[in-house]
Amino acid sequence: MKRKVVIDTSVITNPYSTREIARSLEEAMEEFIHLAGDSGYEIYATPSTVEELKTFFQELPVDFYRVVRIKTPNKYEVRIPGIVLYDFLAQMRDRINRGLRVAEKAVREFRDKEEKEAIRYLRDNYRRVMREGIVDSKEDIDTILLALQEDASLSTADEGQIDLARKLGIEIIEPAVLYRLMRRETEE
Repeated sequence: MKRKVVIDTSVITNPYSTREIARSLEEAMEEFIHLAGDSGYEIYATPSTVEELKTFFQELPVDFYRVVRIKTPNKYEVRIPGIVLYDFLAQMRDRINRGLRVAEKAVREFRDKEEKEAIRYLRDNYRRVMREGIVDSKEDIDTILLALQEDASLSTADEGQIDLARKLGIEIIEPAVLYRLMRRETEE
């Protein structure tokens, strides 16, 4: 039986994920297709991941669709324990409070300074406080749900997905490790 792995966009687009195998996005895509096609892995991606990948490439190579199964998670069937939702809500409340503190600081510290500087500070810090390390998009949750549904490993560099996947008992394979594992299989 093939080992199932759900990938997210970072497997191909994150420079830290692909630095060992490629110098460009196009090279990363080519190497991913080559390794995934020759390995014993069953690779999945969600339609939302594919759409996100399309923002990086003018067109996805046809062979991508040969080596990756595109599948939508069944959102009505996948079950998530209530404690995970409870923890998520507690985390969001904390982030909202930290975001408020960032906004208050921007008002106090930039009161007499240039507006553009204040807005840049507010946007950069508010985004960091609110979004880093948390599942913050439909694409992220689709990937998690598909990994649960398929009883698959998850390959991502996204800290938010990694955190939620660990809480749900989903095996994580760092993208660079996935490349090494697939390469090893193709060499055997």
